Amino acid sequence: MTLRLPLCAGIFLLLASPAFAADHVLDIDNRVGKFETFYAHATARPVDADARFKLWQAEDGLAAVPPGPEGDAMARKLLDDAWSRYPALIPKLDALEKTAEATAREMFAKDNEILGTATNPIHTRLILYVGQFDNNAFTVPPMNGKPATILMPVENINLKIALAHELTHSIELQLVPVKNSFGAPVGETMFLEGLAMRTSQRAVPGLPDAAYTSMPDEKTWWSNCVSKKDAVMKAIVPDLDKSGQKIAMKYTFGQGNTGMQREAYCAAWFVMGKLLASGKTLPELARVPEDRMVATIRAAMKTE
Repeated sequence: MTLRLPLCAGIFLLLASPAFAADHVLDIDNRVGKFETFYAHATARPVDADARFKLWQAEDGLAAVPPGPEGDAMARKLLDDAWSRYPALIPKLDALEKTAEATAREMFAKDNEILGTATNPIHTRLILYVGQFDNNAFTVPPMNGKPATILMPVENINLKIALAHELTHSIELQLVPVKNSFGAPVGETMFLEGLAMRTSQRAVPGLPDAAYTSMPDEKTWWSNCVSKKDAVMKAIVPDLDKSGQKIAMKYTFGQGNTGMQREAYCAAWFVMGKLLASGKTLPELARVPEDRMVATIRAAMKTE
């Protein structure tokens, strides 16, 4: 999801053909050690849940939640629910870190190939951290002199697809400057998430559609999405231009018009699939300007 490396020097190499090959750089910032320090401090002596959360905020503080008080409350619940599972995770962290780093480099190369970025300088920062077993991740746009940055929990059980998805976001945010983040117009969110889901499908092919669209713990989400497709699509159209955190919550973390969570993703999967079926390509769609994303989604939905 988009919620979330100093820029490289942009060195270009002249090829035998008139085209230029640009640098593709993936910097990995491993924060697993920060969690291990926090966990050692939090277990050195008995502390209550309130004190533990304050310590987590000060020493670790990474969770895939929206900004603000609502996100803080979600993070607190995630940490509380995850706490009893950490003792079994700690011995696995070294292996998980190595797997995450290798998989990230594989998917970074694959996504760049799929999106046709050979002549585009791409520099992405990946922060690996210990999450709360929610298998979520996020990408933030370039800001304050920092490039697009992905935050990925190493324990994500859907790691390869999740990395392909988030790396798509990070690459697109460099091909097309995107100013909005969480709270973007609903149609823009659909465009970005649809592109990421369909690119991950191309990067890790051959799996059921649910693998690219559902969270691992959402056992019935995909079947609900398919059965409610028409209702989801019809009800979301009036909100395509609406923006802000409240409506973003409705279509992502909260309950949408049909009672489903993540209705924006459900609609996005089908709309982006329709755009691809019409002859559009992933490299072409990855270069649609931000101010045309909502209109592109709306035009595709008019013929539903």
